[in-house]
Amino acid sequence: MNKRIAALILSFCLALAAVPLFASPASAIGEVMKAERGTPWIDGEIDAIWKRANRQKLTHRTGGEGTRENSLCHVSVLWDDEALYFLFELTDNDFTFEAEPGSPLNDCVYLYIDEKDVFGTTWKPGQTRICLTPAPGLSLYPMDGDAPADFEMAYAMDIDGHWNIEFKYVPHTLNLAKVERILMDFQYCDANPDGFVESIVNWSDEQGECETDSASWTYVTMKRTASGTSGEGFATVEEAAASINRTPVYPLRFISGTNGNHNEGAANIWDGNVGTKFCTSEFSMKSVVRMKGPTVLDGLIMATANDNSAYNGRNPDEWKIQGSNNSQDWEDIVTGDESFFDEVDFTYFAMRVESDKAYRFFRFYNRSCKSGCCQISEVVLCSTDQAVKDLDNVTEEVEHVDKETLVQYENPARLAARAPVSAEEAVKPVETVSVAEEKKVRSTSVLPGVITVSVILVGLGVLAVLAPKFRKED
Repeated sequence: MNKRIAALILSFCLALAAVPLFASPASAIGEVMKAERGTPWIDGEIDAIWKRANRQKLTHRTGGEGTRENSLCHVSVLWDDEALYFLFELTDNDFTFEAEPGSPLNDCVYLYIDEKDVFGTTWKPGQTRICLTPAPGLSLYPMDGDAPADFEMAYAMDIDGHWNIEFKYVPHTLNLAKVERILMDFQYCDANPDGFVESIVNWSDEQGECETDSASWTYVTMKRTASGTSGEGFATVEEAAASINRTPVYPLRFISGTNGNHNEGAANIWDGNVGTKFCTSEFSMKSVVRMKGPTVLDGLIMATANDNSAYNGRNPDEWKIQGSNNSQDWEDIVTGDESFFDEVDFTYFAMRVESDKAYRFFRFYNRSCKSGCCQISEVVLCSTDQAVKDLDNVTEEVEHVDKETLVQYENPARLAARAPVSAEEAVKPVETVSVAEEKKVRSTSVLPGVITVSVILVGLGVLAVLAPKFRKED
C-alpha cells in the first residue's frame, strides 16, 4: 500500500461526509392534485360535494418510532372565491389526545400552506403550519408562520370509528378567483397512548424537510374555467349531457376552419365521432358551424383525443366558444383553459353555460396549448327546453344544524372565548414540543447522519492504524 491508496480511502470518507452536509434541499416529487370548485358545509360530516374532490393518501413516512401500518390519512381539497376547504379522513386503532395543543404526541394533522410561493426556507411571510387535532381545546392556529385570515374547523367520528376533520382556510393574500396553483403539503402524526410517535407520514415531502423547506411541498392546481368548471370526465356524450342536465344540439353544418394535420381537420370536432380529431400546430385555431336557426347556448361538452395521456400538453389552453349572427362579428360566450380537461384519452367534459342571446353561427377558437401541437376530438353545443331546465331547481332541502351548537366545532370567536388570553395572543405561534419530544419524533430522520458519522470515524481509524505502515513503505 502507498500514499495513493491512503488518499483514496480519505477521499471516500470525505465524499460520504459531504452528502448530508452539502446536498441541496429535496424538492417536491410530483404528486398531482387538482382541487375542484365547491363549497362544503363545515360540520364534520362528509357532504356529497366532497365526492367531486380528488382524494389522496399520505404515503411518505418521514419519522416516528413504530412499525405499525394500520394508521391512514386521506386528504381532499375544494375551493371557492372565498376560501380553501380541506377534508382529512383519519384511520387508527388507538386514537390519543393527551398531549399539549400542537404536539405530535396527539393524533393530528399538520397543514402547510405557502401563500407567497416562497418555495424555499420557512418561515417567511405568507407561509403557515396549522395543527388540526380532533379533540376539544387542542387545536392550534397556527403553529408556525401566519395565522389564517379566518377559519372554521369541525370534526366527527363516523360509524366506522374514523375521525373526519373539515377545515375552512381563508387566505390573507391569495385571490382564489384568479390563482392557478398553491404550494402546500399535509402531514399526519400518528401518536401512541404510551407517549411516543408511531409514525409521521407526508403527502409530498419524502425526507422530513417540510418544516424547514417549502421546496419539499407540492403545488395543488385550482381546476377552473373562466365561466365554470368541467367537473369529472365521462365515457360518453350522453353521460356528460346528463351530468349538467342539458340537451346536445344536432345537426349543424361545418362552414370553415384552420388547417389540420393530414386528415385531422377542423370539421372533425362537430362530426359526433370521438375517434376523429382536430389536430394542428397552426394558431389561432378555429372551427365555425352554422345552426338551423337562432340558438341560445346553455351547455358545452368537449372531448379529449386519442393520445392525450401519452402526449401531455395538447389540450386547448386559451379557448373560447363565440357566437355571431353574420359569421363576421364574434362575441365571446364562454372562455377557459386546459384545466377544463384532464390528460386522458377519449373523455368528455361538460359544463353549463349562462347565456341569453341567440346566435346563428358558433365558433370554437383557441390561441395556444402547452406543447405547441393542439388537439381536440369533439365540441358539442347544448340548448335545452325550459321545462327540462326547470328540473335544475328541484333539489332536496338539507337541514344544516346550527354550528354554534356543535361541541366539535371551532372558529376564531369560540377559540378566543375559551382561551385565557386575548384573541390576538391566541393565534400567535407557540413552542409546543420539547427538545426531548422532538428527538423522539425525528429519530428516524437522524439515522442517516449517525451512519455517515460512523463511516467517517471508521475511515479515520483505518488511516490511524495504517499510517505508520505507509510511512515505512514510502
